[in-house]
Amino acid sequence: MKHFCLLIACFFILKLYPQQNMDTIYGNPKSVKMEVNFYDIQNTKHKKIEYPEMGLSPKQITSTFINNWSKYVGCTYINYYKEFNKNGKPKREVWYDYDKEIYFEYQYKYDKNENLVEIKELYWDDVYYINRYFYNKSNLLISESRYWSDDSNDFVHWYFTRGYKGKIIGVKSFDEDGSRDIITYEIDSIENTINEYHQRVFNYTNGDSFKVKDSIGKKFLIKKSKFDDFENKIYEERWIEENSKRPYKTIYKYDDRNNLVYQGNIKDTLNSYINYRYNSNSLKTYYEHIHIKYPNNNDTIVYNYNNKNLIKKVKYLGKDHYGRKREYVLDFKYKFDKKGNWTEITKIVNGGPLYVWTRKIKYY
Repeated sequence: MKHFCLLIACFFILKLYPQQNMDTIYGNPKSVKMEVNFYDIQNTKHKKIEYPEMGLSPKQITSTFINNWSKYVGCTYINYYKEFNKNGKPKREVWYDYDKEIYFEYQYKYDKNENLVEIKELYWDDVYYINRYFYNKSNLLISESRYWSDDSNDFVHWYFTRGYKGKIIGVKSFDEDGSRDIITYEIDSIENTINEYHQRVFNYTNGDSFKVKDSIGKKFLIKKSKFDDFENKIYEERWIEENSKRPYKTIYKYDDRNNLVYQGNIKDTLNSYINYRYNSNSLKTYYEHIHIKYPNNNDTIVYNYNNKNLIKKVKYLGKDHYGRKREYVLDFKYKFDKKGNWTEITKIVNGGPLYVWTRKIKYY
């Protein structure tokens, strides 16, 4: 389920990016080395670049970095080397910390159909996690397993049940302690409503021993989603706890090109909403976040792009924690290689160059 949820989360996040090709590489890349640094470390008065939250996957670190890069004055840290096979699939990537020491490494394997079948996450002294993926004859994921090298009894297994058109309608997971988690999706006949149910068998510990509290578990509704005829989510209810009587609600609206233009967040009443606008290429040009009860948290961002649809300028207007007006302008300057891929981006804050994001690409 973690794998399935991550795919959905990443897709939704990517729809909200101001530009969709920031990490695209044209051509047939063999490797890429990517790193962000201060433009001039001797002259900057800013603190060091923040390292992203621990425990994030490479995709999450990258999405967090791109969001901060194109939206805020500050910048999170990113530094990695990635190798690709001739089909453009990643086969190895190494991530580094501030001291340029290896932070973790990922190794990828594929089957003859180019399905990802194994990810090996290496940390230190040959300590690693292995995720294995299994597919049916239609190349659809049917199960996933995760193992920890230090302890053969540290594992999780996921099993996916698929229904009409191969859509996932159920997920069962098991771990080394006997904990079981069952997720069921109820989809209506026209696929406009999906109800997500959880059913858990809870364990409790008495010293070092684990016992099954309930062999059946309790089934409860955790999320209800509604979609339009274009598969855009238009309404969602989420329950944070299984016994909660008041769900969090979100309303979504789209333009005639299926771009998200409104998101309303409701808890009893509407407490915040976001408006979006786009250009003719469906790139986001305007973002406005309004907080009903806390207007000091309101902010507005305007985006402009160059002729390659890469972000060129950002204007931010909001307030700080004390309610004082806060404004800044971000400008971005690019260098490109012969393939048309950017190799260097300088981030200029209020007229002064502050960060440089470099990318060294080798091709087959």
